[in-house]
Amino acid sequence: MNAIYNFLKSQKLGIIVGFTATGLLIIGSFVMSYFPRHYAGLSGDDITFFFTEWKPIHAWFYLLFIGCVFYGVNTFLCTLDSVIRKAKGGVKKISLYGASLVHVGFIITLVVHLVGGLCSTSSPPVSVANEWVDVGGAEMKVTDLKTSSYPNGMPKNITVFVSVRKDGVEYSDTLGYNNPVLLQHGVLEVLMRDYGWIASSVILNIDGRPSNVSINEKINTGNAQLYVADLYMPPQYQYPVVKLVVTVKGQGSQQIFLPVGEKNAKVVNGVNIVFEDIKSVPGTLVSVKRNPSIPLTFVAIFFFSTGVLLVIFRTVRKVR
Repeated sequence: MNAIYNFLKSQKLGIIVGFTATGLLIIGSFVMSYFPRHYAGLSGDDITFFFTEWKPIHAWFYLLFIGCVFYGVNTFLCTLDSVIRKAKGGVKKISLYGASLVHVGFIITLVVHLVGGLCSTSSPPVSVANEWVDVGGAEMKVTDLKTSSYPNGMPKNITVFVSVRKDGVEYSDTLGYNNPVLLQHGVLEVLMRDYGWIASSVILNIDGRPSNVSINEKINTGNAQLYVADLYMPPQYQYPVVKLVVTVKGQGSQQIFLPVGEKNAKVVNGVNIVFEDIKSVPGTLVSVKRNPSIPLTFVAIFFFSTGVLLVIFRTVRKVR
């Protein structure tokens, strides 16, 4: 048993596993670059992909996973052995424990990656525009959208301004491709998948009177009721087309497909209807990622920062 313990905590094992893990990461980068179709379902730090898609081409990852386990065990035992020796030797200076705290932070970081890789989940994408939408237990709506482009037309910066409402408290935030909205202290991340302008309503001219009508809204015109059932946009149709359901008392209902433009006007039950325009609002497509390892991340940062500060403090004192 002592032989196994000494092997697992040996410095030689740590060096071998460390260089091996580095080499496997390099190999994995080349494999994913040259065979991207085998990693089409891989997203972010989700490592469950490798355990649901068992393939020989993923051998580098399985070896890396085993190597990281040995690396974590080796670091833990080395740190434990170092702390015990210092405690038994009567070392009371806190600054001498700085390196051990850094090692503890490293161990927690490995646990963070493991928990995040195995337990992270993402929700299906949802559209958010100028109406409140439930996103990760909070409500969100878009208030503005600002974009900038490179000279060749490619998007440069995309900033979506949003309002978030949770537990009766409303506040403003911004959303971007590398700028998620954080909820529950970072456990939930609202990630932007796409952005653009979303049709919110249509302008219908009814007997010379323009009306701003939302999709699924009903309006009354004389003895008839007009229901805006849907809006079809290109490329489904060459031009925007609104689907209307007209209900006349005693005559039932009929569907009308009305293209945009005054020349496409139709007379329904003696009422002239023109589909004049579309009103658009800024919107975005988002998904919510849940990562339960975020609280552990703060713990790892605390140990790393404290350990580094103690090491620096000790070094400065030795120099003086």
